[in-house]
Amino acid sequence: MTTTRYRKKPVEVEATQWHQNGDHPKDGPADREGQVVRYFRRPEPEYSGQLKHEPCGRIWHDHGWIDTLEGGHTVCPGDWIITGVQGEFYPCKPDIFAATYEPVASDLAATKATELETTARVLSGLHRSAEDTVTRVIALYEQWVKAGPPPLGTSTARWWDACLVELHNAIQPADQTTEK
Repeated sequence: MTTTRYRKKPVEVEATQWHQNGDHPKDGPADREGQVVRYFRRPEPEYSGQLKHEPCGRIWHDHGWIDTLEGGHTVCPGDWIITGVQGEFYPCKPDIFAATYEPVASDLAATKATELETTARVLSGLHRSAEDTVTRVIALYEQWVKAGPPPLGTSTARWWDACLVELHNAIQPADQTTEK
C-alpha cells in the first residue's frame, strides 16, 4: 500500500489568543466564568491550583477549560482559540498556530492592533507592578532611616535578618510574602 500526500484546504477561521479569563470575545467580563473558555476545575490532587502544568510551566490556576466536539481540553495561557467551520471551538498551541495559519489580508491591520493592545496591557501591568515595588522599597528605606541603628542589646545579625525579611516582603507580590 502506498501513501498519498495531501494539502490542507485553505479555509479561513476566526481565532483569538487566550491569556486569561475574559480574553475570548464571547466570554464576557474577566470576573465571570466564560461561555467559551471556562475556569479550569479538576478534583484530582495533581491538578491543584498552585501546582505547575509541566508543558507550559504555568500553575493550573492560570489555565482554562474548553469543551470541543472531541471532549474537554485544557487551555494554556497563550493558546489560540479557533472557531471551526461548524462553529465549534478548540484550542491550538501557539507554535502550531503560527505554522498552520496566517492572517487574512483584510484582518492583518486588526490583528496587529490587537497584538499591540495585548502587549500594551501586559507592559502596563508590569510597569504598575514595578512602580508599586519601588514605592514599597523606598517607604521601607525611609522607615529604617527614621528608626536608626538597632537598639542596644539587639543582635546585629538578627536585626539584619529581620530587615532582609522586610525587604523580601516589600519586593514580593502581596500574595507571595513570607511570614515574619
